Amino acid sequence: MKIFHRYILKDILFSFIIGFSFFNLVLLIGVIFDLTELIFIKKAALLEVIKLLLFILPSFFNIVIPLSLLFASLLTFGRLSAEGEIIAFLSSGISLFRIEKTLLVFALILSGISFYFSWFITPWCNYQYSQTYEKIIFARPTMQIKEGTITDLEGKKLYTYQLDSKTDKMKEIILYEFMPQGDFLFPQITIAREGEFEKEVLKLKEVALYRFGKEHRLTQQGKFDSQSIYLNDQLSQKEREWKRNDELSLNKISQKIREEKARENPNPGEIKELGIEFHSRTAMPLATLLFALIAVPLGITMKRKEKSLSLGVSLIIAIVYYVLFLAAKFLARGGLLSPYLAMWLPNVLLGIAAVWLTAKSAKI
Repeated sequence: MKIFHRYILKDILFSFIIGFSFFNLVLLIGVIFDLTELIFIKKAALLEVIKLLLFILPSFFNIVIPLSLLFASLLTFGRLSAEGEIIAFLSSGISLFRIEKTLLVFALILSGISFYFSWFITPWCNYQYSQTYEKIIFARPTMQIKEGTITDLEGKKLYTYQLDSKTDKMKEIILYEFMPQGDFLFPQITIAREGEFEKEVLKLKEVALYRFGKEHRLTQQGKFDSQSIYLNDQLSQKEREWKRNDELSLNKISQKIREEKARENPNPGEIKELGIEFHSRTAMPLATLLFALIAVPLGITMKRKEKSLSLGVSLIIAIVYYVLFLAAKFLARGGLLSPYLAMWLPNVLLGIAAVWLTAKSAKI
């Protein structure tokens, strides 16, 4: 029997590696174009861009791992069925469950790996990606600035009519900024003839400053030959105090939910978003096992061993599942379903389909 299990595992593992490489490459294509632009157009350091590429890879695994296993399972069991090996196994007294046992153990291992990534590795990589990207941007802030477009610079709004891509010098600049002190209902407006960045410092020349009070009245104005605006302190504060939900481990998310519920005036919207993030990242790794369960009866039924057919069926099933997943997330955010019920509903439907198809195949 060990020979039988090794035979099945070898076939599945080979197809899984092909699928894993292919789907990662497809998802990376769009990212690679952006990263190539960072290197050749925006002159970012090659080492920093390679870091971005490595940090973004784990974010694909929740999608790629179950999809690759689904592709491998359909291809393997489609081949076994087409060549009559499934019938030979069943005729020898080997049950359908024993045939798919190797696949289910492999799927369980992959689910555990996917869950570990979802719990710890992917949030850490997301945070490192953000910090590395910000480091690149703040080393050369004009990367994020475009002519005729309002750019958010850590709470300040910057608009420039002209940007020289070679020298990074800007001309005809308007800067909007709400002041932290004082009773200012309207932003302070700074107009400069030209300016450029030197790391985290925005240096302006021929500057005119305007402040407005109540009833839109101009309360203060001034003209200067030059002005320097420092962004470094704001960036450091952001790194110390704030992380996105997808940059938090599941332990941290659970802790934030408890803390928010314990507050005197809890924020229902924040609790809802944290709940959606928590349950989506716990439910999705289980899809790997469910995809394996649904792939066996489908592969046997197809009785085909072409890679193109297995790839097409895999994509259709995956698209249906992820559309259901996104729809459930939308229902949860709209308050129509609880985060727990919404995020686990696609898995429940997939599980029902897997049980029905397996029972149907067992009768064949």
